[in-house]
Amino acid sequence: MRLSTSHLRRYCTGPLPSGTTELRALLDDVGVEVKRIEDDGAFLAVELLANRGDHRCYAGIAREMAGRVGGAVQMPDVVELTTGPSPIAIHIETPLCLLYSATRMSIPSIDVHFPDPVQEPLIAAGLQPVNAAVDATNLVNLEIGQPTHLFDADTIVGAITIREARKGETALPLFAEKRVEVPTGAIVIADEEKVLAIAGVIGCEESKVTDATRNMILESATFDPVAVRKAGRALGIHTDSSARFERGSDPSLPLTGAGRVVYLLETHAGAKREGTSGMVGDWTNPNRTIDLNPAKIGHYFHRDFSQSELTERLTRYGFSIQPGGENLAVTVPPGRLWDVHNPEDLYEEIAKSIGYNELPETMPANTMGVRPTQRQQLRHQMEQVLLGTGFYETITDGFYGRDLRERLLTGDGHPLWSHVETVNSMDKGYSLLKNNCLGQALLGLGANIRMGLKQVRMFEFTRTFHPDPNAENGVCTERHVLWALAHGANRDDAWDDHPAAVNAWLLKGVLEEFSTELRCPLELSIEGAESEPVGTLLHPYRRAAIVHNGQTVGVLGEVAPECSQGMGLKKARPCYLELDIARLGQSVHIENYIEPSARPLSTRMLAFSLPARVEAGRVKALLESAGPDWLEAVDITDLFAHVDDDQPMRAVTFALRFRNDESDRSTEFINAETERLSATVIDALGSHGVRQRA
Repeated sequence: MRLSTSHLRRYCTGPLPSGTTELRALLDDVGVEVKRIEDDGAFLAVELLANRGDHRCYAGIAREMAGRVGGAVQMPDVVELTTGPSPIAIHIETPLCLLYSATRMSIPSIDVHFPDPVQEPLIAAGLQPVNAAVDATNLVNLEIGQPTHLFDADTIVGAITIREARKGETALPLFAEKRVEVPTGAIVIADEEKVLAIAGVIGCEESKVTDATRNMILESATFDPVAVRKAGRALGIHTDSSARFERGSDPSLPLTGAGRVVYLLETHAGAKREGTSGMVGDWTNPNRTIDLNPAKIGHYFHRDFSQSELTERLTRYGFSIQPGGENLAVTVPPGRLWDVHNPEDLYEEIAKSIGYNELPETMPANTMGVRPTQRQQLRHQMEQVLLGTGFYETITDGFYGRDLRERLLTGDGHPLWSHVETVNSMDKGYSLLKNNCLGQALLGLGANIRMGLKQVRMFEFTRTFHPDPNAENGVCTERHVLWALAHGANRDDAWDDHPAAVNAWLLKGVLEEFSTELRCPLELSIEGAESEPVGTLLHPYRRAAIVHNGQTVGVLGEVAPECSQGMGLKKARPCYLELDIARLGQSVHIENYIEPSARPLSTRMLAFSLPARVEAGRVKALLESAGPDWLEAVDITDLFAHVDDDQPMRAVTFALRFRNDESDRSTEFINAETERLSATVIDALGSHGVRQRA
């Protein structure tokens, strides 16, 4: 968007920087990025936030500046319109139109140009003046962000109806050479014979104003942003109007926008209103209220906020505030209903009002030396097993498209068919939150096979999302899962041997390694694999449930042929494993962290002569079990062989390390405890020929 610097300054009553460079710095800091300064500071080319329809006009950008420097937004002159009997019958037949107003005007001639100061925003935006009617609607769009449109009233037959397009219905958009089919369900403005406009996107040739126009109907409305976006994209038409509507327009502005058009045409083109303005639509301000806690904001920004300061800062952006004990009740203005939903959205407004450079600086949390969490330790141990078995970690998206679901699953009766769906996905390939990992694993396998790889082993720690209206967030529950997939030869080729293909026994071996590393029994059960939704996608005779302490924690097996074929893998027989990390982690043994002693450990050495049939580990375990709770560790520190009475023996030295945190254990006391432990070993193993060495 290209702005006139001088025109922008008229919209903000606050103390703005005098220099263009300083003004640019201010805009950059409040989130309106200035790409370049043109014509010695006369114009600014700015990049606007993708989700902020209110930014796409002078008033919206001025509100961001006022939020920082103070003052208020100076709106342009408008005629205050009153609603009453409509100058033309209006019917609304779709909830996708929130409000719609119609005002009748007469004009002696539209072939009039506004004075240069008035049309300055048009020139800055690169729009050449056309005539009073077109220029007025374009100006209001640029000035206050309310799209409007003028119809030639004499071309309208009967009543105006706002409805959804019917199948096969056609229209002739402005500047089009031939009629186009309007997407079914798109909002249209129509009379009894034709489509007058595709709502929020573009008007039509058959109802446009011309040099011969003397009577006009001025429309000003608010439409559902998703419906406008869909219609514009389906038609391949992008206009300034659709750019604002599809990001969410201000439902309180239709009459204000129409009043500004009336002011311009009455003041500069001799136009006159006829009667009152008609208004239809069910929209009412929901007065969305958000509770804001000053203490939490202070903790977030590392500085204190009073209720009065927060009230003053948020009021600059159009929010209204009511104190309520420890919290503030913040009412969202209509123009921000599309993007402000929770306290964190208000945090952003507060940060912009202060300036990010003015907020306290804090160092990030120091993680050096911090003990990893149980889940991090669990993941690390499982990763080591997988990497040691030849698997490589991969990363997949959290979303996929409906086409993947349809290729993988058999139909809406499948337990994995139901997904959490995004309402306004920008890309159809990312419209579903994934509720399983197998589909993406098979896509990854296919990509590797096409690259010529004969042996593929992949794994990922990720999350899946499952629709659940009873969940804490009211939408879904999340599962932390590990999946692994193997395909191809079970080992590399040798010159005289071609190894067999991977089968489920490889994954069984991985599972056994997990069981050993994590010190938890993981067993396979032929029964129960089908109870896990992803288990239904495995071969019915080559799958098994993974069970721990009687609870199913995952599945493994060969992927069902129909699933592989559905994903374009006609000859592949991949094997798949999936574990529920949350279920598994509840009973996995993870070494507990023990705070190190502030004082050095007291070490005592014990040496024993052990015959061949007695393992050193047996002695170590005996010392650990018989030792007091302040025995920190038993380490084997020395070993050498010798012969005693013609019998081969091993001399093994054990280091006993005792905690003495408060220095309340004397040397004599620790020595006595060491002797007791030595006697315990001799009593237990002396009959096998174990003797203490001096």
